[in-house]
Amino acid sequence: MSTKGKIALIILIILLFAVIAYLIWPKPVEYSSRTVIGTVDLPNPKFTGSMSVEQAIHDRRSVRKYTNESLTLNDVSQLLWAAYGVTEASKNFKTVPSGGHTYPLEIYLIVGNGSVKGLDSGFYHYVPQNHSLEKILDGDLREKFAKASHNQLWIKEAPVNIVITGNDDKMMNKYKDNKLSIRFVDIEAGHSGQNIYLQAQAMNLATVAIGSFYEDQVINILHLPSNERIIYSFPVGHSAK
Repeated sequence: MSTKGKIALIILIILLFAVIAYLIWPKPVEYSSRTVIGTVDLPNPKFTGSMSVEQAIHDRRSVRKYTNESLTLNDVSQLLWAAYGVTEASKNFKTVPSGGHTYPLEIYLIVGNGSVKGLDSGFYHYVPQNHSLEKILDGDLREKFAKASHNQLWIKEAPVNIVITGNDDKMMNKYKDNKLSIRFVDIEAGHSGQNIYLQAQAMNLATVAIGSFYEDQVINILHLPSNERIIYSFPVGHSAK
């Protein structure tokens, strides 16, 4: 066989192995929608507190060490309302501004075993319109989520993790510029994240923003719908510092 023939044969073999690898390599599971297995009504949030906005901004810190003290359902209610709660129902205004009044974010909650008084461990979806939780999955997913977040192990130490996803398609239906739409979704997640930071500080709780993930693993662990992408997460608990 000539040299050119040998080279062609090698290239064909490489292509064959590439095709086989593509066909047998496990693909991420796609979930078209959420499967709700239960609902939880949350206590009404408070609109006044003992710490000023200025003080919360001044004192805000990123904290990665938490005690094993559990949170209350009131704590969870207040944090989720600050993240994306409704502030004027008749106009569907929320606690963050949104490009074109689109509101493309979804807020979720990961709860550990015994981490929140009155709330079982599991994965929940926050429903701002009636300030409630939809339970999506049973069980304590903190360790798996920590590993899927590039092994940031403090995630599994916090009682809860607030997860923020974005639906880019929803924004693209409003603004046909794809890059602009994605930017608007990310900016909105930043608004929500800062609210979580400041609300946690005002409640003498601690958190840190997480933005690094193995996205395919997160999708498989949390069964996120295929039209959502994870943007942010926030472990929240009592500071161990």
